[in-house]
Amino acid sequence: MHAFESIQAVLQDVSKGSALALKMSEFRLQQEWEGLVGQTIAKHSYPESIRYQKLHLVADNSIWLQQLVFLKGTILEAIHSILPDLGLTDVILRIGSLPERRSPTVPGPTTVSTDPPILPSPFATALTKCLTDPALQVSLAQTITKALSQQPPPPILEKT
Repeated sequence: MHAFESIQAVLQDVSKGSALALKMSEFRLQQEWEGLVGQTIAKHSYPESIRYQKLHLVADNSIWLQQLVFLKGTILEAIHSILPDLGLTDVILRIGSLPERRSPTVPGPTTVSTDPPILPSPFATALTKCLTDPALQVSLAQTITKALSQQPPPPILEKT
């Protein structure tokens, strides 16, 4: 052991094989769910918990539950790729209510964006021409331009 270690390394050492390690893995899976399975599947499912080496997955309706039955193996492979020590053996599915989706970071009330203003692209400006409020037109055009300029990570799974 070194004189200084990261808190993450210390937590991993302390929690190895304990309920804390399982909860940390569960939380990580919940946080990375959309990146792991893709936006479409994540919109209709949620990794509720891990118990007895089984992932308990909630689907929002019977159609998605059936789709997820076919994707069990692929989901397990994707999870093993990011959490190989978890040792999941099965996926248990049920229909239920999904928790409200939260944005990863919620700015505080005093947070002010220091990003320079975005010059809307002609494409985004053309899309917002039908709006009557000029401020809303500019804001939406800037948002569209920013969204189109960012490259999303490719999802591991994406079946519809």
